Amino acid sequence: MATTKPTRTRAKTTGRSKRMVAATPTRKVAAAKAPAPKGAATGAELRRIARAIVTSTSVHDDKRILALYADSVESQEASQLPVYGIEAIKLKAEQWRKMVSDSRWHARNMWCDGQTVIIEWEAQLTLRPGNRKVLLREIAVHEVRAGKIVRERFYYDPSVLR
Repeated sequence: MATTKPTRTRAKTTGRSKRMVAATPTRKVAAAKAPAPKGAATGAELRRIARAIVTSTSVHDDKRILALYADSVESQEASQLPVYGIEAIKLKAEQWRKMVSDSRWHARNMWCDGQTVIIEWEAQLTLRPGNRKVLLREIAVHEVRAGKIVRERFYYDPSVLR
């Protein structure tokens, strides 16, 4: 629905004289809703996937986590190049287990919009060797198509893990 504000005049000072300038009418135009992309998840499906990510991460259920990914997934850790495919995800999980002896994950916030799930995480980690305990704050961005994660990016301070 379009609305028009009434035209107003106001005095504008230019040097020594004042002249009247008409204010421009403004229009509010309703934005047309773009069609959903092919394979787009519904809002309910996106929230289901988000809850599955949080639950399976919190309880360390690798089998359930892997089931959430598309075979051709792209995954990128902070300050690293992306890796591709489900086998790369399995390798990342194996490397993680070699580096971390214990982890407790807490999802502070979660947002679902369009085809994206964003989770703000806090994790208490125990690193190998030496059992050093650290707090990792992370933002995880997961893009979903056809009910599977097709791309993910993780943002955190990598120096925490050194």
